[in-house]
Amino acid sequence: MLVSGSAVSLRLSPGVGRVIQAYICFCLLILAVAMFMIMSIKQVTVEISGRAKTYYTFAPTVGEVVKEIGIKEHVGLKKDPDSLQLGESIDFYTVDADLTTRITDGMKINIHRNRIMKIVKKETVSPPVRRQWNIFMEPGRERIVAPGKNGIMQNTYLVYFRNGAVVLERKIESKLVVSPRHRVIESGSYEVVSRQPRVRGGKPLKVLSTAYTHTGYRTAVGAKTRRGIVAVDPKLIPLGSRMFIEGYGYAIAADTGGLIKGKKIDVFLETRMEALKWGKRYVNVYILNE
Repeated sequence: MLVSGSAVSLRLSPGVGRVIQAYICFCLLILAVAMFMIMSIKQVTVEISGRAKTYYTFAPTVGEVVKEIGIKEHVGLKKDPDSLQLGESIDFYTVDADLTTRITDGMKINIHRNRIMKIVKKETVSPPVRRQWNIFMEPGRERIVAPGKNGIMQNTYLVYFRNGAVVLERKIESKLVVSPRHRVIESGSYEVVSRQPRVRGGKPLKVLSTAYTHTGYRTAVGAKTRRGIVAVDPKLIPLGSRMFIEGYGYAIAADTGGLIKGKKIDVFLETRMEALKWGKRYVNVYILNE
């Protein structure tokens, strides 16, 4: 069969053209989705208790990333630590960044494991030291009368751990379970005893006080006169009684006097000038319990 010289024109049917057009649109859609995913995915590094791991995520916020790794329900303290029982603990996570912070590519999120535990510690309480002036000892010499004994304090703590390390111990209760016993030291120096904290002996006794100085005689109990010796009426204050006198200090009732009757005392001072300066004055006297 002879064919004319004109070009042969191929024509597609309308159905085939629509198929090709749909295919092209589908490819463009896939390309657009792929481009969107490439633009949306972010690389983040999550470090939990010092161990870092890299993730690729579409999550928009830090909170969503935390949710993806499965710990969102455990972020933040959900219980009052003071309500814990002894030996009980709370475990939870904390995140350095705010959970609403938007994710950026290359972002690092630090997450910490935390624990709060209630514990009890028994701790030693050193015995307090009480010094007594012994008027028959030479100045500068000392003697242990009672060695004392340690006490025991039961302390309750809330211990805060972060990533396995203790970061805080908060004491919430203290209870003395064994009282310490005083370490008692006798001293021949009045000045050493006078510097210790004052111990009240109950209700004060208000008396009229005068002062005297060296007479050349020993006291009624046979000791040498020196500061800290006080003359009393033995019917009111027995000889040998230890006391604290306001304005004077610690003292011992170790002398008597013909004019010292009833609520009167006579304190010893080293010089006549000191005795004159003391004069007559009312003072509070505390009789100390041994």
